[in-house]
Amino acid sequence: MKLIDNGLDDLSRPVFLCTKDIQQAIGIDPKIFYTFLNPKNISYIKIKIPKRKKGEYRELTIPSPALKNLQRWVLEHILYSFPCHGSANGFIPNKSIVTNAIPHISKEYILKMDLKDFFPNITFSMVKNQFLTMGYNDHVSHSLALLCTYNDSLPQGAPSSPYLANLLFSPFDELIYTHCSKNNLSYTRYADDLTISGGKYILKIPQYVKDILRDSDFQINNSKTLIIKKGDKKQVTGIVVNEKISIPKNYLRELRQIIYYINKYGLDSHLKKIDYKGSKYKYINSLYGKASYIKMVDSEQGIKIFTELNKISLD
Repeated sequence: MKLIDNGLDDLSRPVFLCTKDIQQAIGIDPKIFYTFLNPKNISYIKIKIPKRKKGEYRELTIPSPALKNLQRWVLEHILYSFPCHGSANGFIPNKSIVTNAIPHISKEYILKMDLKDFFPNITFSMVKNQFLTMGYNDHVSHSLALLCTYNDSLPQGAPSSPYLANLLFSPFDELIYTHCSKNNLSYTRYADDLTISGGKYILKIPQYVKDILRDSDFQINNSKTLIIKKGDKKQVTGIVVNEKISIPKNYLRELRQIIYYINKYGLDSHLKKIDYKGSKYKYINSLYGKASYIKMVDSEQGIKIFTELNKISLD
């Protein structure tokens, strides 16, 4: 990998010789900036959001608005200059759950594996080493790592975290991709979800992945390893991958049913019936979010849902 030298390199990455250079390039007040370099800074809050499985939650560590803007600057001006492995599809410009699912259409077997505690297992030291490999000196790499970590790990909620995780896992992406390609298998990864598809050789892959990760900071969550066989319902990152990609029928049915109830009984009555505690605007926004997901996979269906949602009165 090409190192940064004097001036800007061919990818126009910013050059920093000291921490002050970072502060000046971002244009943030020095007092605020150096507060964020304190390893014990309290510029985060923790929240829990429900997972699809009832009763399970994902804990997010959310940075303050000022720190989030700073991390986004690091993401856009530094991290995006370094490409992730082609198998990675999560939180990468022009990639999505759709690009993650397409390689697995019509495959005989699909293997799903999950990286256990993906973000928490990425330490300050690993992040600092990543910036060192980008060509920054020790002092600058140390400061950039402080800006992007919290309590010695990658905070799940910071805008810089997913891409840093992608970069740090890239060597393993390459190993898995190469091994799969040699055995006529397809491999993609969306954040901590690994998906491999193809023929019966796929049965040997779980042990191979565990072996290459054995001496690393990453590990597989064995309880979430799943092999989907011929005839089983095949979904990858929530998308059906039979002869073509499509939205799960029950997902589309449930959303249409919600819109039907809202049109029949009114929005306020519907929210009261389901005992929804948030604002009606937040609820409708969540429905638009589901419509966007549908449109990403099936444009025609998505446009129909958007049209129906646009007719709902909030009065």
